[in-house]
Amino acid sequence: MLVGQVTEQCIFYSALDAYVRQLRVTVPRDGVAHIDERLAGAALEMMQRNMDAELTACAECELGY
Repeated sequence: MLVGQVTEQCIFYSALDAYVRQLRVTVPRDGVAHIDERLAGAALEMMQRNMDAELTACAECELGY
């Protein structure tokens, strides 16, 4: 699960890094922050479409240990 700041940069590139290492990626939309709302929306869409990322809400996330 990826949470943090700058959806269109840090989160996007972390998701890409995880994807190329064949890790499952989940991004809660309400757990990330953006600089540019339009670019963040595009980044989330690209993560979902191109990296098979699951977009969800923080309340729906389960932490597995």
